[in-house]
Amino acid sequence: MRLKRHVSLLESTLRHTVARRLLPALSSPCARCRHSSTSAAYPERIAVLGGGVAGLTSAYFVSREFPNSKVTVYEAGKDAGGWVRSVKKEVPGGEILFELGPRTLRNATVTAHLCQELGLVDDITYTKKSDAAAKNRYVYYPDQLNRLPAEAPSLADLFTLWRTGIMAGAFGMVREPLIHKRPDSLTDETVGSFIARRVDPRIADNLVSAVFHGIYAGDIFQLSAKTLLSAAWQLEGRYGSALAGYFTMNRQYRENGGTAQVVLAHPYDVDAAQAMNDELEIDADLVQDMHAASTFTFKGGLQQLIRTLQTAVERTGNVDVKVNSPVQSTTALTGDQRGVAVTTGQGDSTQTSNYDLVISTLRNPSLTPFVTVQTISLYYSDPTLIQHAGFGYLIPRSVPFEQNPERALGVIFDSYATSGQDSVPGTKLTVMMGGHWWDGWDSYPSDEEALMMAKNVLERHLGISEEPTAWHVNLSKDCIPQYTLGYEDRLQDFARGISREFKGRLRVVGNQFNGVGVNDVIQGSWNLVRALRNGGWRRESVGLDRAMDTREWRVVPAGTLGYRRGV
Repeated sequence: MRLKRHVSLLESTLRHTVARRLLPALSSPCARCRHSSTSAAYPERIAVLGGGVAGLTSAYFVSREFPNSKVTVYEAGKDAGGWVRSVKKEVPGGEILFELGPRTLRNATVTAHLCQELGLVDDITYTKKSDAAAKNRYVYYPDQLNRLPAEAPSLADLFTLWRTGIMAGAFGMVREPLIHKRPDSLTDETVGSFIARRVDPRIADNLVSAVFHGIYAGDIFQLSAKTLLSAAWQLEGRYGSALAGYFTMNRQYRENGGTAQVVLAHPYDVDAAQAMNDELEIDADLVQDMHAASTFTFKGGLQQLIRTLQTAVERTGNVDVKVNSPVQSTTALTGDQRGVAVTTGQGDSTQTSNYDLVISTLRNPSLTPFVTVQTISLYYSDPTLIQHAGFGYLIPRSVPFEQNPERALGVIFDSYATSGQDSVPGTKLTVMMGGHWWDGWDSYPSDEEALMMAKNVLERHLGISEEPTAWHVNLSKDCIPQYTLGYEDRLQDFARGISREFKGRLRVVGNQFNGVGVNDVIQGSWNLVRALRNGGWRRESVGLDRAMDTREWRVVPAGTLGYRRGV
């Protein structure tokens, strides 16, 4: 889904704007539209706004939950699928595959079950936990690759890392239990500030910033610790220390007769995990394969999942996917009617329809900013160019400018990270650039400029000076939401405002609400649709039940949050 083409539908619902209507009024009078039912046993007409991963999975789950409903998916672009794109390239001797967005997934219950239902199990390719891509991940600092231990590090590993300076400040972990607990008045803090306060600023700069470049392409001194380091934040709040709190929690559990390792978890997550175990039956062989894997993808690339999902959605018989149909506005019906009027189309060619229920995956500009990421995929016929076997490397904010003038975020060694997708050997890499480094930019590198920048990165960091046999540049504008300081408060205010306005007939899901990963979005869609059953679609929820759940976090065995059947 090309989000940029959508009109911003959900205006800010922050405290200072609560009195304002959340969405613009429609130009078409509702008298022309079909009136929505308020007493039906199920929502007769459902609209899904956006045809990306969140939209397609929502349509899939809701069409199965309500087989008699008529579901319409509105996608602004010419194709559904969102940011997941897999491109095949002809090269001498065969064919290769480039991923333009996400390339692998980790084990997740709802996703695994979805793959099983879609008949994709035989097309899954796994990266095992024993493979180099799982065991070897690197950070570039200050001018070399440093392997991060995947398991308990040896003294030699620690000494090697220490010599480079990347571990400067690591002794802060030892004194972390001695650091005073944050004041009760501190309701949120940036990730960078949290790590600097409780451990050491150098750990934040040299290690943590690299990890967050790889996941969020974001600035750790803008992102919310309460949201993105939620377990550590909760441990400090309860025990006064994240590290000591973890050990105290486990010691107390053992003293009370427990034997398992325990974690601190949100009650909503515990309930959701139990529901997955109760309702989703996954083949035992698939469960074992997933548990043995670090990541997985598909022979046809990650987009194979999206294409198969879209085909399954369109074959249900009660779902209509409309592409080239941007949403112009949504408005709550008034009077004794419960529902939402949705206006779609372009220019003078628009139409308005009423729906009993709307599931929106569209963005709210007041909730989070977004960052732009450019990826440059390169293939070389020589299969021996990568001297460091592993998944790839990330670049922290502390690397000197002369070592990273392109503002690269990291490099993925696709030759190791994925397998079973190419028909010829070779070296395949992806250079990631941009993210928060490009905040405020009005224009971005052209394809030719980006290719030159990527080649410079590879020559400087890896010594690769050869010309690529094939390459592809992809610019994803505003692709990753940034959960910045105060995000949870804004999310709760947003949920209250939408609930008041739409009385539960508009629900939201997507990477701005559920997490930036594909698995996060798929599980978010499943949770949302599950909450609609037994009359739940009439309740005044907006799909953000976790954000509005104020129950105290619970100490539970770590295995509680996973899939326990067949393990």
